[in-house]
Amino acid sequence: MRKSFGFLIVTIFIIISCTSLFADQSAKDKTILILLALSPTQPAYQPILNGIRQKLQEKYGDGFDIHTEYFDIEYQIDSSSIEMKFARYNEKYKDIAIDLLIVVGRNGIDIIKKYAEDYLLKLPTISVDLDFSDFGYTSNIKLNEKTAIVGMKMNIDKMLNTALSVFPKTKSVYFISGTSKFDKFMLSIASVSAKKVSNRKFLFLTDLSMDGIIHMVNKFPENSLIFVPSFNSDYKHVNYHNPEAIRLISSNSNSPVFAYSDMGFGEGSVGGYILSFGKAGLKTGEFAVQVLNGVDPNSLEATQDDYYETVFDWRELKRWNIQYSKNIPPGSKIMFKEVSFFEQYKWIIGLVLLFIIFQSLLIVSLIRLNKNQKVMTQKVIETENQYRKFVNEDRILRLGQLTATLSHELNQPLTAILSNAQAGINFINSNNATPELLKQILQRIVDNDKRGASIIHTIRGMMKLENRPKEKTELNSLIEETVAVIRGEARKQSTNIFLHILNEPIYIFADRIQIQQVLLNFIFNASQSIERDGASKKTIDINQTFKEENVIISVRDYGRGIDESIKDVVFKPFVTSKIEGMGIGLAICRSIIEDHNGKIWAENKKDGGAEFSFSLKIFKDE
Repeated sequence: MRKSFGFLIVTIFIIISCTSLFADQSAKDKTILILLALSPTQPAYQPILNGIRQKLQEKYGDGFDIHTEYFDIEYQIDSSSIEMKFARYNEKYKDIAIDLLIVVGRNGIDIIKKYAEDYLLKLPTISVDLDFSDFGYTSNIKLNEKTAIVGMKMNIDKMLNTALSVFPKTKSVYFISGTSKFDKFMLSIASVSAKKVSNRKFLFLTDLSMDGIIHMVNKFPENSLIFVPSFNSDYKHVNYHNPEAIRLISSNSNSPVFAYSDMGFGEGSVGGYILSFGKAGLKTGEFAVQVLNGVDPNSLEATQDDYYETVFDWRELKRWNIQYSKNIPPGSKIMFKEVSFFEQYKWIIGLVLLFIIFQSLLIVSLIRLNKNQKVMTQKVIETENQYRKFVNEDRILRLGQLTATLSHELNQPLTAILSNAQAGINFINSNNATPELLKQILQRIVDNDKRGASIIHTIRGMMKLENRPKEKTELNSLIEETVAVIRGEARKQSTNIFLHILNEPIYIFADRIQIQQVLLNFIFNASQSIERDGASKKTIDINQTFKEENVIISVRDYGRGIDESIKDVVFKPFVTSKIEGMGIGLAICRSIIEDHNGKIWAENKKDGGAEFSFSLKIFKDE
């Protein structure tokens, strides 16, 4: 029982998979049969077929098959030839699942109804043909009840009126036609529209050889137009396609040439309001996609906008010197426009001109600037000298501030050196000096000398502001060294300096002396603030914090804080709240920190006092 149930499940799965596979294949592959009344080489058929294929490819990619056949009714001797040809089509397609039938051209529906088998007659169909119903002619262009119609109505009235509006001085209009049955039919249609126009002379020419026409069109009177409704053969039975005939007539004519469709467009026809077989093909392709997707063909309807357009050949407009005429209908499409050198390179020319203008203005500006250069240079020099003077005075001021510290810090090692030297002399005089004892005394003298030299070196470096090469610098030792210089002076003022830094080395890439100068300036300001404001808490906190890849050093005092009037500009030159100050120290600090790609700021604390801070990026060995 279990085996049977398992077999049933597998069978159902296989059936569903196969069904889905065939369904997907069916959904992917569409088969379209296109039957043409004439040869597919006809100029009108090529844009129609291209438009159909374009729309199908946009929807299905390569998932469709098109079969194209034609009757060539123009050149069939009798109906038996068409019957024999259609018998082959009936046999060829009877076993092919056709999804859509598209019939294109003259009386194609009548031929299919007469010779096609039932399986073709019942297919969803799109019928594409010229519609002359407005001229009293009726044609059967509906195959069955599932037929969508792209009936291209002939609007020669608007074609003619558009041409006459573009050439308003026209006096004579020549209609030149070929000698085939369709050529003469189109000429008769054109004559109906011509009768509706007054104040113009209309002449209808047919049954002429092409040589005779070429000789004639060069001698038409001034202010004439030429219309070529259709030209498939001449009086000598030489066959032509419409574009070829229009090209020959236009190239030898002394008058503008018009045609009813886009077959002659680009071959010498001026253009105008013309029937576009290309647009008709695109509309047919849209209908085909909709029908293949299940839309009822009877619900589809084409309008004149789907297959007509107002378009002009710029070369022909230029030939007749009306390329800029106001008589060209607004919104017209202009094709084959020849671009002049200026139009083609207008952006480059414009940029060159703009550059020349800019350069000219720049030269004028430079001349003006040159006139004032000496005065401006002198002012800059004076300003720079003044700034250097202030910087030098700030150095002198800080040197004075460090004098007491220097005296106090040097007094200890010098006193120790003196004491050790005197002790050594006493030991020698008492004959109690041993080599080991003298060695210890001399070593203490050397150590104290080094200590004094280090203090002098540190303070001397702090008094110099010239740039030094930046290098890997241990920050915590830098801080401790700086505090050691100032701590003695702070004790005299009963001010305590507390360090809150890590016990491990932190490295930065910096000029060691310059960073010491910044820190020393912060400590001096804090000490002065405490002394000036008579702060009850005589404490300076030096804190070290970290944010992302940066180390932040902050110097905090407990004075009155920064005056609100200068808080936002405290780091600008010549800004100070001290009577004896010049406002240069913090500006120098800012320039040093910014030169190290760091940040500097100051803020008042809620519980009193101010905090000055700077941040630098932590240096890491790669």
